[in-house]
Amino acid sequence: MKTGFAQFHPLLQMLIFVSCISVTMLIMHPVFLVTSFLLSSAYMICSSGTGRLLSALKLDLITSVMIIIINPLVSHAGVTVLAYLPSGNPLTLESVIFGFAAALLMSCTVNWFFCINSVLTSDRIIYLLGRLFPRLALMISITLGFSSKLSDHYRRVRDAQKCLCSGNKNVFFRIRQNIRIISSVIQWSLENSVDTADSMKSRGYGTGKRTGYNNYKFRAFEKLLIILIVLIDSAIAAAYFSEYIYFSYYPVLEIETNNIWSYVVFAIYALICLIPLAADLMEAKKWKYLRSGI
Repeated sequence: MKTGFAQFHPLLQMLIFVSCISVTMLIMHPVFLVTSFLLSSAYMICSSGTGRLLSALKLDLITSVMIIIINPLVSHAGVTVLAYLPSGNPLTLESVIFGFAAALLMSCTVNWFFCINSVLTSDRIIYLLGRLFPRLALMISITLGFSSKLSDHYRRVRDAQKCLCSGNKNVFFRIRQNIRIISSVIQWSLENSVDTADSMKSRGYGTGKRTGYNNYKFRAFEKLLIILIVLIDSAIAAAYFSEYIYFSYYPVLEIETNNIWSYVVFAIYALICLIPLAADLMEAKKWKYLRSGI
């Protein structure tokens, strides 16, 4: 049975995740990015273990390297020229720093979506969106659950191919073998998608008024948390539009840190990102205390 943040109301969970992701994506301030990355990684370790974090970091590394390399090659804005590319376009310090910031943004987004996948199960997503957007709810639910099924099926096909051709170490043979594996997995995924669509259509999904399988109810502290998060999001938005947390990458690096309000905004954003981790740690401490009394 899941405990801690995983047992919160689905609407509260969605509100926290949307707040964490949207602030980093829309504002893209370095302090927000670092805070989001560290706390999302810490929550992944607490809720799913280090294996889950390592899987996310592998994906983070691949996407980050691509962004860091590509951005300075295609973006030449900025006033600080470091060198000139063979094409004659300038390589600027601002484009390099923006590339690192964009890579960190992508890593934060990947980490939070790993967290969403472990907390917001398919029944919770359908509970949130099923009545208003039944087709969208079904599509999101299938997509989140399908990634793990696709990985498992890929590993099974790969292991079967290894057993059949374990002695062949030719490079070209391995390339053809991987192509066959990927082709098999894609074919399986398409067939599975069609079967799922036909099954839900036969059951009349989305044709009538929908009732929820689970009836989630708000607890008193969850209502207070929702009010608190809405107030924090409003404060962050007000500080951003008032330029208390101003940061600019182009055409020159500029940052505003000469006011106390910027530090307050950084602290309250960290508070939102800390809620999932704090809930799990408090639950673990509670269970440890109860077990000690047995």
